[in-house]
Amino acid sequence: MALLNPPELRPSVIVTIARYLAAQPRHEDNVDRLVAILAPLTLPGADPQRDVNKNLAAAIELGLIDRNGDDVFLAEGVESAAGHGQSALMKVVRARVLDESLNLAPWRSQTGARDLTNALSWYLTFAPSNAPTQMEGESSLSANTLQTKDFGPRQDESDDDGPSNWPIGNATRWNTFRRWACSLGFAWVNPSGRLVPDPTIALRDSLSDVFGGQEELAARDFVDKLAYSVPVVDGGRYREFVVSNWQRAASESRGLTVPLTDALERLVTEGSIIFDDRADAARVAKADGSTFSHVRRSSRR
Repeated sequence: MALLNPPELRPSVIVTIARYLAAQPRHEDNVDRLVAILAPLTLPGADPQRDVNKNLAAAIELGLIDRNGDDVFLAEGVESAAGHGQSALMKVVRARVLDESLNLAPWRSQTGARDLTNALSWYLTFAPSNAPTQMEGESSLSANTLQTKDFGPRQDESDDDGPSNWPIGNATRWNTFRRWACSLGFAWVNPSGRLVPDPTIALRDSLSDVFGGQEELAARDFVDKLAYSVPVVDGGRYREFVVSNWQRAASESRGLTVPLTDALERLVTEGSIIFDDRADAARVAKADGSTFSHVRRSSRR
């Protein structure tokens, strides 16, 4: 399985399938009936059921849905999320994408979720003004140009569906990546259609795990726990995996990246967390050079 290929993969369709099963008796149904209901053959197109079949297969690979012969049913833990709406289900999808068991493959592998977490880890290193705006072209902000700088010329260029040394191997995968990044809470699209790196939603959803019942954490502990919970951001194991495979010069900055800094500032603004900067404590620097020594859960949350 690769989550950036085939291009039919859409998190929204995976969630639709899960919500359909949640509404069925015992949260299960026959595969043929599920596909026929969600994509009737009367729909236009040569193969109107292809999207549902591909996304059902991905949901099974992600462990969101189990299959027994001709029947499929929601996996353990998915049923309760389905009862709390689409955002709760998408949180479960994100957790499966980031699960260690799906991210053990070597570089260039198309196994598990490695292609998507590589792409997210790389993309979230860019400030919004420097992030790729498109896949093709000679622009300094094309994914082609930026990946060439970081990983060298694309390998296996003759085979668009083959494994690549780039996290995002071609224009088809770029389009699929845009859908996944937005749906999982790592980016959004501005009015001009530009993809903006922003992990705010993913970070917000992780705060309960990060604090673990505590009301305050030292800055370094907070950043480390955040990286463990959301491993595609600064210091996370999937980010470090990508860093170990690129050719980018080491950054002179010791601060957090712009996307992580901006996301944390948004969480402060909305009242989810509070930064303290105490003179007698170790500090972490943000992208703008300002520092914080402790992070508290806000009473406004």
